[in-house]
Amino acid sequence: MTEMFVLPKMDAAGSWLAPPERLMLNNDEVHIWCASLEMTSSQVKTMENILSADELSRAGRYYFPKHRDHFIAARGLLRTILGRYAGKNPEDLQFSYGPNGKPELTEETGGNFRFNISHSHGLSLFAVTLNRDAGVDLEYINSDLSVGDLAEQFLSPRELLAFKAVPEHGRPRAFFTAWTRKEACLKAQGRGLSADLRQLEVFPASGCQCKFPEKMKGPGQKESPWLLMDLAVLPEYAAALAVEGNDLQYKFWQWRMPDQTGNKSKLI
Repeated sequence: MTEMFVLPKMDAAGSWLAPPERLMLNNDEVHIWCASLEMTSSQVKTMENILSADELSRAGRYYFPKHRDHFIAARGLLRTILGRYAGKNPEDLQFSYGPNGKPELTEETGGNFRFNISHSHGLSLFAVTLNRDAGVDLEYINSDLSVGDLAEQFLSPRELLAFKAVPEHGRPRAFFTAWTRKEACLKAQGRGLSADLRQLEVFPASGCQCKFPEKMKGPGQKESPWLLMDLAVLPEYAAALAVEGNDLQYKFWQWRMPDQTGNKSKLI
């Protein structure tokens, strides 16, 4: 089995910084980006102009304009951020896709860079690494959702006992904390949610050692340590990062879109 460890939650105070003009990514670093997807129509159009025909086709499948705009914003930001690392124009980047749809940069346009993306309720997260797999997940905590049935379906028996020990008012956050950890793990391995999530134990938070069962490992998965950590974004969200390796350095960047006056909007 591959071991995973839940790390302490990061401190939100002062953690999300404005990125430097010149981005440098070392082999032992993980860069995590947070960005709002709420953009003006002109900003959405700017992002739309750098997307591929395939991405535009996918955007066109959204029924609601707001969801379409959020998809365009997320893909446009992904291209813009990766372009800065790879030293290429965002529109020139090309992607290939794994068996479960996980995107990768082609070798010609920056194949050494690995990344993952998640967005929910107008907010997005991006993880960027060099030559190591990572997964990130972000979920809006819907306090009106009945999470008890979901917990029964997706948590292991031991996790379920810990979940039921949480006071009623704290259960939505507890469930979404567990969910984002599980999904970040599967996304790091390029897996879909077809796996039985009850086999992957990631809850409760405090000092728990987690086991990744052999049959849940991704294709060609290496025998290497995996780290799992909670990310502190806005209070109404849960977020997690899973990354291959240990003794890593983490940098937290906040993407700020310029407004009509040229100033950059602050998110966190």
